[in-house]
Amino acid sequence: ALAFLAVITLLSIYMPLLIKVRGKISWSEILVGYAGLLLVGSAVLAIGLFASSLGKNMLISALATLGITVLLGNIFQLAKRLEPPLKDVFRELDLWMRYQDFMGGVVTLKDVVYYLAVSYLFQLLAVKTMEAKRWQ
Repeated sequence: ALAFLAVITLLSIYMPLLIKVRGKISWSEILVGYAGLLLVGSAVLAIGLFASSLGKNMLISALATLGITVLLGNIFQLAKRLEPPLKDVFRELDLWMRYQDFMGGVVTLKDVVYYLAVSYLFQLLAVKTMEAKRWQ
């Protein structure tokens, strides 16, 4: 699935190239943006894999994936309303706000580690869910 996402993403490379012809955009911004997009995609794919392992119905799995992704993507709204100790924690857990740096052409190690950790966590949860189902 990640390879398919990478191919589909690479097929859209003509869009930033068209912007580069007339606008100011550097190759590093393009490459970092695409790398960030692949990291976000891998995290969402892992969430989908976990949701698929929970049930037998594909529609329910798709809705669960959407729900988890929207929850992790809008957690900054909750962070705005909380007090400083919890505010910082919830702001760091947000899925989409971390992509803002990638869109600006900035790679930070904490963002890369976050997306890799989310991908790993949800893949691990999917494997453990399938192992638990096998022993039932």
